[in-house]
Amino acid sequence: MGSLGSIDGSRGFARGIWDKLADGGVWGIPRCGLVYRKDAEAKELVLIMRMPWFEGLSASEQQLLDSQEHDHAGIIDMFDAIGVGVREEEA
Repeated sequence: MGSLGSIDGSRGFARGIWDKLADGGVWGIPRCGLVYRKDAEAKELVLIMRMPWFEGLSASEQQLLDSQEHDHAGIIDMFDAIGVGVREEEA
């Protein structure tokens, strides 16, 4: 998602998302198709779904995967800055 400066500038955004989500609530990122669930007890966002690639997307399958990985790494950094962990749901 960017440099440490952009992460610092995102603390208010991350705090706003965290505070607005009810425990068990979900937050989706339309541009890359990631969906997270809030686990307030564990103080974590849990990645519960990744939009799969399908014919007709403007991005290739690899571009979608790269975008999802990039955004997920940025979400980890951004929420870590406010003391919230981020992990993928276990299969």
